[in-house]
Amino acid sequence: MRSVTTTPTPDAAARLRLRIAAGQDADGSADPALPPRLQRTVRVARAVGAPLAPAVDAAMEAQDDRRQAERAVAVASSQTRVVAGGLLLAPLVLVPGLGRLLGADLLGFYLTATGATVLVVGLGLLSIGGLAVVWLLRRVTRRRSPRTSRRPATWSMVAIGSGAVAWSALGAWAGLALTTFGVVVASRSRPAADEVDADIEEAVELTAIALLGGLPVAAAVRVAAAELPGVAVALRQLAFDLEMGAPQRVAEPVPGSPALAQLAELLATAHDVGAPVAPALRRLASQLRADDLAQVLAAAERLPAQLTFPTALCLLPGTVLLVGAPIVQAGLAAAGT
Repeated sequence: MRSVTTTPTPDAAARLRLRIAAGQDADGSADPALPPRLQRTVRVARAVGAPLAPAVDAAMEAQDDRRQAERAVAVASSQTRVVAGGLLLAPLVLVPGLGRLLGADLLGFYLTATGATVLVVGLGLLSIGGLAVVWLLRRVTRRRSPRTSRRPATWSMVAIGSGAVAWSALGAWAGLALTTFGVVVASRSRPAADEVDADIEEAVELTAIALLGGLPVAAAVRVAAAELPGVAVALRQLAFDLEMGAPQRVAEPVPGSPALAQLAELLATAHDVGAPVAPALRRLASQLRADDLAQVLAAAERLPAQLTFPTALCLLPGTVLLVGAPIVQAGLAAAGT
């Protein structure tokens, strides 16, 4: 199982490493405070009798890379997240406050037909802008592949276009609902190849651990498959093809997964030449982590520029519309009297 009910803590991993260094018997799989990856690593290493210290070190290095990526994204997006939050909250604070200051019923403006239209448009802009910000933040931390990286963006464009059509054909509320639903779906979508590439790096490491414990290659791959349900089918296919002498076919069930293709090619070469493959797998896992971290850091560098678009095109106009429209209406009403 890949989920735990407790929050993983770096202290638990450090304590486990210290117990291993001291030569104590450390059953890390029984410690729910450990990150899930460390639990799986320790479980596999103990099951096959592989050296525990290097396996735990590799898992901790992977956790460090993940935290480094999360810190880079947090730093790159901190200013925009504060601005976006302020723009989302501004109408709730400014409209009642300015109404009391001006002595006008600004909230009553939204009960009129014009006010309802302004409210729908303004909330729609804020919703689309907020969801776009969330989507941009989430996609940075995902492993991307050239074939699948455009799918969320494509679905976002389809959602916005469908919302515009529904707006003109069915009314403002229908357009807003369809657009918001489509953007939410796009923000939650995660291409299958992204999941595969994220899990294959760990599968490579677990396979290397099982090989160091003395298992044959096919059995080692099946051990990794048992720990990673997301790629279990592909890994079991690889193990079967290794036994049948045709491991190159494993990449076919999940197209667009470079990591899976690299693993299949490496195991196929080792199978053909009869060379020890565990050191090469360790290097491949390290390379996959480095490539993934480089992609995330590069995307984090681009993030501030990307976040200006939903802020400037949706969040800011929506806030100005929701705050400014009742003030203009109150000013016109006062001038008329």
